[in-house]
Amino acid sequence: MIHIENISAGYLNRTVLKKISCNIGSKDFFGIIGKNGAGKSTLLKVLCKLIKPYLGNIFIDNKNINFFAKKDFAKTISFLPQYVDTSLPFTVYEFIMFGRYPYMNIFKIPSDSDCNIVKKVMDFLHIMDFAERKINALSGGEKQRVLIAQVLAQETDIIVFDEPTSHLDIGSQNKLLEILRDLNEKYNKTVILTLHDLNAAGEFCNKLVLMENGEICNCGTPEEVLNYKDIERVYDTTVVVKTNPISDKPYVIPVSRIKER
Repeated sequence: MIHIENISAGYLNRTVLKKISCNIGSKDFFGIIGKNGAGKSTLLKVLCKLIKPYLGNIFIDNKNINFFAKKDFAKTISFLPQYVDTSLPFTVYEFIMFGRYPYMNIFKIPSDSDCNIVKKVMDFLHIMDFAERKINALSGGEKQRVLIAQVLAQETDIIVFDEPTSHLDIGSQNKLLEILRDLNEKYNKTVILTLHDLNAAGEFCNKLVLMENGEICNCGTPEEVLNYKDIERVYDTTVVVKTNPISDKPYVIPVSRIKER
């Protein structure tokens, strides 16, 4: 579905991405991992047309993203960045309805179809009970579900998340990733996300890209990418990689270096 071809990009005179190439298949649960500053967020911004690359192209279903009309692109791919301003006192329902803007007419008046889709998304995420609450009064976990609801209301086949589990406790993180896995497996959505938690990446993603200094240093299944040699080198730490006895997925255990006495 997505072909990323020789992408170089950055900010002002600073190059962040250096000749990035990879493929993301239809219905992949595709994770991007790497240290801070590796270029993960920049790659997502290029993919979502928020940054124009210096070089290279990105194709979705063999069509260059530069040739998508703005509304058509918004109906193809949706993006949840790391930070969204939720300080304004919109109700949860109003905030989610913003995801329907690509489908509304010039007057931006929601149709019956828009209202039904928003309600359907809220039911799916179990947030109908606080539809009339203000988004700025929600907890972190509740707010994150509302942000995902807005993305889902956009009704795209490709959904992109930049560190969606940051600042969440382990329980909220797992619930959120299970929601994304349901979208991927039951509703055939292509999910692309950046993650810092290597074990969550190994558990939920079917494909991973490991980035280092703006380049891809490994790409493949979690078993291929989460090997101790690459993880130790990229993250400059000592680890042991085991297999989860329940899921058979790889998990990474950091090991403190023993000081000489």
